[in-house]
Amino acid sequence: MKIAAFLAVASALIGAGCAASPRLADMAAEPAANPSFGTKSGHYRSVLGSYQHREPVDPKDWKKLNEDLAPTGEDS
Repeated sequence: MKIAAFLAVASALIGAGCAASPRLADMAAEPAANPSFGTKSGHYRSVLGSYQHREPVDPKDWKKLNEDLAPTGEDS
């Protein structure tokens, strides 16, 4: 009985999901070949951007690093 109820609910949800999907004709408001549409700039931008080469380093003393980064308590 529980399996039949589960299957009925599942099939209803699947059917509702398929019926609610928009049609392709509704999605295309303008044809893709419309010359009045603007285009994005074709300027070159480096893919690497602000790449900086980094290499692994040995572990440092974490207590000293914490002390250096801790707030001093003095107002600027």
